[in-house]
Amino acid sequence: MPETLGIAMVGCGGIARSHAFALTKVPNARLVASVDIDEAAAIRFKERFGFETHSTDLDAVLLRDDVDAVVISTSSKSHGPLIIKALEAGKHVLVQKPMTASVEEARAALALAEKTGLKLMVSFFELFLPPVERAREIIEAGLIGEPFLFKAIMAWHTPDVTNSWRFDPALAGGGIMLDGNVHHVSNALYLLGNPEVQSVYAEYGALTADIQVEDTAVIVIRTDKAILEISGSNRLQEPGGATMAFKDQWAVYGTKGTVQWDAAARPTFRVYTSEQSATDKLLADGWISPKLPVMAADHREFSMHINGEESPWVPEHQHFVDACLNDTPVRSDANFGLKTQLILDAAYESGRQGRKLPIGS
Repeated sequence: MPETLGIAMVGCGGIARSHAFALTKVPNARLVASVDIDEAAAIRFKERFGFETHSTDLDAVLLRDDVDAVVISTSSKSHGPLIIKALEAGKHVLVQKPMTASVEEARAALALAEKTGLKLMVSFFELFLPPVERAREIIEAGLIGEPFLFKAIMAWHTPDVTNSWRFDPALAGGGIMLDGNVHHVSNALYLLGNPEVQSVYAEYGALTADIQVEDTAVIVIRTDKAILEISGSNRLQEPGGATMAFKDQWAVYGTKGTVQWDAAARPTFRVYTSEQSATDKLLADGWISPKLPVMAADHREFSMHINGEESPWVPEHQHFVDACLNDTPVRSDANFGLKTQLILDAAYESGRQGRKLPIGS
């Protein structure tokens, strides 16, 4: 078994900084190549994060024997083709959410990952937040009873729709649902133990500007035990937030209590339970803020909109590298990525038809 995992970073834009920085803190990761169609961007990443080389030619990089895995951090529309290219070259893949821009691409990526036996992990980085991990433990322990409602919002303000790739369907593949709401779809599935999804209903539109993708959306998802309400906008103007106007909140309501998280609040995580037999004495009869692991100070840079003390980026990348080296399961695998894509696909179709729809398989 190799001691280190050789990694190529594909895409050297904004979110890629968080991926690259996190990898510099993973001792068994080797940063082999930064790759971007903009050579200047690839060079900047090489110099900033210590990649051994840079390139504009992904095909050439994929031929290298010292590249074991690819981290894809490009715009959403390109994810599917890049996953296929990397898997066909025999490389493990960590791809920025969403896994792909369509269900068809997601199914193809899953099939190839299963055929090759390679790891395909989707970077739903919030699944590695300490409060998400603690909330799942609390829910699984029954301390808030049976969850029946999940409510979430992710929103921010993009001031110039003409210059952002997020509003170009050729690059983004979709709007706020594909780019923002997908985070809370994955959070809900993870926190509620991957429930069976029965139907999806959505309302969305370009409500603030003349653009070709939705800037505002609400998705209602009915599962076998709970209802999920997930909303978002990338045109929200509201002072404050974890970073500028960023709003990121979720709550799980159960028959015996509630867990809630707000990226902009301090503390971010609160729990209420009426369960008197709670094994944790702190979780009894009232709102409390459980103690959470705190990220090391040198692990907090480029945490984006997340509170640096709870930054999930280094744990996520350590998990991916260890899974590749030790052949262990990844938390958000291709099946998980496909399920989120099926939900989003049903949401888009629901909005077009004006009615709730079952999801596909």
